[in-house]
Amino acid sequence: MFSIHSTSSKRELVFSAHKDEYFHVELKGFDVSASTNVWAYTDAQVLNELFQDLGRLKRPWQGQRNWASIEGEFSLSATCTSLGNVTFRITLLGLRGAPEEWRVEAGLETDFGQLEQIAKHAGLFFNA
Repeated sequence: MFSIHSTSSKRELVFSAHKDEYFHVELKGFDVSASTNVWAYTDAQVLNELFQDLGRLKRPWQGQRNWASIEGEFSLSATCTSLGNVTFRITLLGLRGAPEEWRVEAGLETDFGQLEQIAKHAGLFFNA
C-alpha cells in the first residue's frame, strides 16, 4: 500500500491491494470519499513510470502529465506551478454505462519536494 497526502488538507489518495492486473484506489478526506478497483492490465507500469519520471525531476515543470486506466475508472494528471506546488487531479468512475454511473473528481495538492518519496513508494507498490 502507498498513499499521496495533501499538504493543504486531510485529503489522501490511497493505492492498495495490487494483485496481477488489478489494484484498488481510494480518494478520501476533506468531504470526499470514493474508491474503485482498477483494471490496469499492462498500464500499471505506465502509471509507475509516470511517478518515477516525476520523482526524477530536478525542478518544476510546465504542462500536464497524465495517466488513465484502460476502462476509464481511474485517471490522474499532475501539474506544477513555478513555485513547486504540485496538483494531482484525480477522477474515479464507477458503474460505467449503468443507470447509476457515478464520477468523482477532485484535486490533491502536494509539494514538489515530496515527488521523490512518492516515486519510491509507487515503485515498491507496483513492482511487488
